[in-house]
Amino acid sequence: MKSRPQILSRLAGLTAIAALHGPLLGQTAPATPPAPAPAASREETIVLSPFEVHASEEEGYAAATTLAGNRLSADLRDVGSAISVVTAQMLRDLAATSNESLLQYTTNTEVGNIYGNMANAGSGNQLDETSRFVAPNMNTRVRGLAAADNTMDFFLTDIPWDSYNVDRVDMQRGPNAILFGLGSPAGIINAGTKQAGYRNRGSLELRYSRFGSLRTALDLNYVLRPQELAVRLNLLRNDEKFQQDPAYQLDERIVGALRYEPKFLNRGSAHTTFRAGYETGRIRSNRPRAVPPSDLLSP
Repeated sequence: MKSRPQILSRLAGLTAIAALHGPLLGQTAPATPPAPAPAASREETIVLSPFEVHASEEEGYAAATTLAGNRLSADLRDVGSAISVVTAQMLRDLAATSNESLLQYTTNTEVGNIYGNMANAGSGNQLDETSRFVAPNMNTRVRGLAAADNTMDFFLTDIPWDSYNVDRVDMQRGPNAILFGLGSPAGIINAGTKQAGYRNRGSLELRYSRFGSLRTALDLNYVLRPQELAVRLNLLRNDEKFQQDPAYQLDERIVGALRYEPKFLNRGSAHTTFRAGYETGRIRSNRPRAVPPSDLLSP
């Protein structure tokens, strides 16, 4: 027999459990709120024009893209043509300012000036002494064939390029039908000119070399409207002396460039860019002769 106090205590415990369990059976568990979705990345997308190659993408001597293959910006590894790209850093390290001082270092190219590596004496295709005085940068030979066409931003020109206004040099060795008529069988040597950009910067170059040569170049870029309007100014005075006296060459030039991307035209997927450039200058020279006179008797 169980005592009455024990029975009462057990009944009280069961009553308490039933009182607690009863309300729980009638309740609905609250819905668990869904976990917040991760915030979407809102980094600004920069769209580059397929018709431009930016020198800012280059590091050291390495260049990844070119327009010389098919007139559109393409990776060098995807272009079947033989193309060499000389970056601005390589131009500075070689102290190269023109074809005359650059082509003696590049692949499968020759230049026939006083600092060059080609004379071709004794063959039927000797250097043209007259053209050397008028346009010394044109006296080149690529792949042992002929002179390459000189282009600036892929426009044919007789103006010799100078590194004071050049970001890179693309050398396409051999013919390329995709270049729309540009390019001799030897290929083209294209100088990519400096363009205005959206960052204020400037540089001054002073160079003194043997025989008393003095070169001064100024590069200034100024932003008038952020991400919309910018201008660039390049100045050059290159007073070159030679071992022969009184031979000289005085090259004075000025270049202005403008870049305008109007915001009212750049909405959604539309993108419009206006670029303009102007160059003027004067070259006075009395260059030395590098090829001895021919007498037509010694051969």
